[in-house]
Amino acid sequence: MGEAEEQILKILRQTGGAYQSEIVKATGFSKGTISEALTSLTERRLVRRVAVGKNWMVYPQGEVRQPRRGKRLRLGFTRSAEYPFLVPFKRALREADLDLGFKVYENGIDVARDLSLFRLDLGIAPAVTLFLFHSSEAPIKILAPAGSGGASVVLSPRRPSSPGAASVVTCTKISTMELMMRSAMRGLDIPPTPRVVYASGPSQMQGMLSSGAADVGCLWEPYATILEAQGARRVIRYSEMGEHVCCALAAGSHLDEGLLSRIVKTYRLSMLSFASDPEPHLPAYGALCGLEASALRRVSGEYSYPVDFSGGVVERQFERAGVVLPSPSSFKEALFRP
Repeated sequence: MGEAEEQILKILRQTGGAYQSEIVKATGFSKGTISEALTSLTERRLVRRVAVGKNWMVYPQGEVRQPRRGKRLRLGFTRSAEYPFLVPFKRALREADLDLGFKVYENGIDVARDLSLFRLDLGIAPAVTLFLFHSSEAPIKILAPAGSGGASVVLSPRRPSSPGAASVVTCTKISTMELMMRSAMRGLDIPPTPRVVYASGPSQMQGMLSSGAADVGCLWEPYATILEAQGARRVIRYSEMGEHVCCALAAGSHLDEGLLSRIVKTYRLSMLSFASDPEPHLPAYGALCGLEASALRRVSGEYSYPVDFSGGVVERQFERAGVVLPSPSSFKEALFRP
């Protein structure tokens, strides 16, 4: 069996299914090589392909199970290098007779919105985004952290050589990136009143910074590292700005507490398993979210994975950014405690 075929089967065993185009991105093989490998695997009845629009969904033959009624969960998350632990999480839930489906988003606001509208059962988004939705009485509970670090303030390669000369900054709205950018503006001599251009996601921010349409931006991995390779200067990492929480796992209020307790326990164990040996999960996660496994490997050291957090950490993040909380203990009220 060839290397491409082995990589495909490994990805499918871990994800349960992946788009052919995402397999190409994750493995680094050409479209032609992957197509030939899939044809061979299909002829040997090791995989099956199903047309989905102009793409193909690829499944391991004999391993696709129809979820039992009421047992399927849908999780949304932002396209990022932060969440490869979702691969062992999905596998662990499947063993517990819970089928987990994924939807990939470009920003955390859309994740939180769909979660609050019950279009998702679970969502991973910036803790600040989830908190503010909860404060607006959205029917969600924050379950556990999803990671720390992995974000940077980056200076455009086509713009002034110091943050102090910035006139246009870019970040995503109501997010960890905005919180970090506002903190940086208070401590890095970035002018306090530049023009802020909110981006819909990392690709738009990357394009603005590459072209010089923005002077400074705050974005997550692997996009910050990709920009750095293009000549951008990394001004500061979030991990250098004190204790913080980046993203968190949240659930809709329609899930009962017993199920949430099972999910949280499985989630934490999956994260610990991933943190102890990240490498095996990167190709499958790359196929899941459309990021190259090689890019994920380059930035894997940018993140850390705490299994729990206190509201105080998030409250202090708000304070550093100059944001006033609705009440001193309001974040704690958003947390689910089994």
